[in-house]
Amino acid sequence: MLICIAGRGWYQEWGKAPVEMTPGTVIAVPADVKHWHGAQKDSWFQHLTYHKDVQEGAGNEWCEPVDDAAYNASSYCHHHD
Repeated sequence: MLICIAGRGWYQEWGKAPVEMTPGTVIAVPADVKHWHGAQKDSWFQHLTYHKDVQEGAGNEWCEPVDDAAYNASSYCHHHD
């Protein structure tokens, strides 16, 4: 689970459209789904995360960094005036 508590951020699952995160946004991240999350270009981003039903031997895999092209594609999906 990701819970945005301050600032503005992005959450994006592999192959899907990005989702804007603002304070109060809660996202249930499905198990075994590749994704990234981080701050929007013009903001900072603070979030809480927790895992439920963690099984013995469970872990997470840190994948490659999000490149500028993928990040910029997310940043232009929503505009703030």
